[in-house]
Amino acid sequence: MKHLFLFSVILLSIFSGCKPEPVFPVEPVLTFKEYIQNTGSDSLQVVFSFTDGDGDIGISEGATDSNMVLTLYVRDNAGNFIPQDNLSTPAIDSIYYNYRIPQLTRSQKGVEGDVYLTVNKGFIARDTIRFNAFMVDQTQHRSATVQTPSVILTR
Repeated sequence: MKHLFLFSVILLSIFSGCKPEPVFPVEPVLTFKEYIQNTGSDSLQVVFSFTDGDGDIGISEGATDSNMVLTLYVRDNAGNFIPQDNLSTPAIDSIYYNYRIPQLTRSQKGVEGDVYLTVNKGFIARDTIRFNAFMVDQTQHRSATVQTPSVILTR
């Protein structure tokens, strides 16, 4: 009886320690997490969480393209969010911040993590902003565009 109990405890320990790998879609999934800004700093960090089912996030060191894009929108005097480049009327173009997320280990499947993007507040014309963002993986799967909540910049 003593051996059966010991065997049961060992078996239970083995099975409780094994967790299946997470299953995520092959397209990157991007979600806004938070803003980080320090009073007196010229930068704003925009933090996103991501998942990718096939683990092919990131760009190789020699590549020249980007895989994470932020589009800046500022609040005008009427309270509407418009692209920074054209403060008088809504426009198609805006300021794009292109980022290069480095290549992750290719053997990983079901990757997830956080991306911290730094934006220089000195180039932003207004004090209340928001962003649209998307991510692209190595096989050109694109995440849905995420709209961040607005944030009032501290100067």
